[in-house]
Amino acid sequence: MDMPGRGAEPLSGTVERVRTGAVAVRRWSGREIATGAHKLPHEGPVRVGTLGLAGDEQGNTKVHGGPDKAICCYPGEHYAAWAAEGRELGADGFFENLTLCGLREEDVHMGDVFAVGSVRAQVTQPRRPCATVSARWGDRLLPSLMQETGRCGFYLRVLEPGAIAAGDAMVLDARLPGSASVAEVNRVMNVDRLDRAGIERLLASPELPARWRRDLERRRDGRLADESQRLGG
Repeated sequence: MDMPGRGAEPLSGTVERVRTGAVAVRRWSGREIATGAHKLPHEGPVRVGTLGLAGDEQGNTKVHGGPDKAICCYPGEHYAAWAAEGRELGADGFFENLTLCGLREEDVHMGDVFAVGSVRAQVTQPRRPCATVSARWGDRLLPSLMQETGRCGFYLRVLEPGAIAAGDAMVLDARLPGSASVAEVNRVMNVDRLDRAGIERLLASPELPARWRRDLERRRDGRLADESQRLGG
């Protein structure tokens, strides 16, 4: 891994909010959903293990949670952009565990290792929004717009457990050579899905989920998967 250069300021941001949620049945958009998406804030440190924050749960463990999606991060700057476009989504609008300041998708790369609180964690993939987002806000377009605008957020795996609190710095510790930014991975995976040059660059980059790599190999042959169900279409 590359290390931040001496004398240069490493990439860093701040944890604005820490949130966790237990699974409960919510009635959103006229249907009942068992979900941990509604998350409450914590003022003090929250313990973090390899499966995520203490007290955080997922309703559908087939697609949410697990070691490679242990922590969901979302740049807090995006909320102002959504509000400017007429979408007031509140402080927990995208169900993230960590609301960040200063670390956007274009800044963060796949495989980046960050020190945050007493935790060391690694970026694993952009978030791919699902129909729960549209159900929560009664907005069928919102998941697609998250992808199209690049305001998707990203996931972390936990390399060294510890604790995280609001106000903690999140500082880049190491970056993989040849890695792609979260923004670029989102663009190729979810927006410009038949960008052949982009597909080849991602296939040559490190730290890409195996399932995504197989998908890109199929796309290279012109075969696209139908993602309308995930997006709530």
